[in-house]
Amino acid sequence: MSLADVTVLFDGPLLRITGIDCRHPRGGCGCERGEERTHLALLRRGGFGYHLRGAVHVGDPATALLYRAGDSYRISHPFDGGDACTCFEPAPEHEQELFGRRLRGHGDAARAITPAGQYRHRALHAALACGEGDRLVIEESASALCQDILQGEPVLAAPLSAAARQLARRAQEALLADPAQDAGLAVLAARVGCSPFHLARVFRRAHGTSLAGYRTRLRLAIALERLAQGADDLAALACELGFSHHSHFGAAFRRHVGLTPAAARARLRPDALAKTNRHLRAGI
Repeated sequence: MSLADVTVLFDGPLLRITGIDCRHPRGGCGCERGEERTHLALLRRGGFGYHLRGAVHVGDPATALLYRAGDSYRISHPFDGGDACTCFEPAPEHEQELFGRRLRGHGDAARAITPAGQYRHRALHAALACGEGDRLVIEESASALCQDILQGEPVLAAPLSAAARQLARRAQEALLADPAQDAGLAVLAARVGCSPFHLARVFRRAHGTSLAGYRTRLRLAIALERLAQGADDLAALACELGFSHHSHFGAAFRRHVGLTPAAARARLRPDALAKTNRHLRAGI
């Protein structure tokens, strides 16, 4: 029995977009892989480990993972609950134009996704999942999203020792396991076995953002997931995500995503896809 459902959401001469829903239980590395086309994986929920050329990257809703055709890699599942992602695969003849030249270092494999980018991903996925959207709009929106993500700084933006990368990854996994928890820096540092200020320095160097900034990205990604499912009680959602109050959640959402939670919910729900398509055409 397969532990993953793969759905082709869009297939054209320029790129293919697939949705993957994985139910794999928590566990270590699986079998070696490496037969896929080059693709960029954007997660909608959950997370998984991407083991590539001696480095380990953790994909999550705030971190996209880039796979280059010909590379050999393994996948691990450090979290319960599985994961869901959208894969963008350019046609081989368009790969370099869309994804750029091949880089041999490990640093280009993981890329940060801003909350605004997460929203664009969710809006595009919502349209595709329901069979809505104009082909030209989809291709332009998908290519623009991928290029914006890949033109940003890699997650491993600074040279780090293997020990420092491992420390940053453990902190990332701790936050991803429970992003709603309001644990302070000292508590988080104790969990990963180092001093608080050393952890803060290493994480910022590794991810290009603070621990608090990364946690906020995770919380807003979960918010987008809940809103796409039609969550009505925004105050309860704010509490679930660990925000101190409804207004704090609303302000953070507007600042990072660019619209209110209610407006995002209206545009992401299946019964509002006509509006979603108009916003995709406008480049939102």
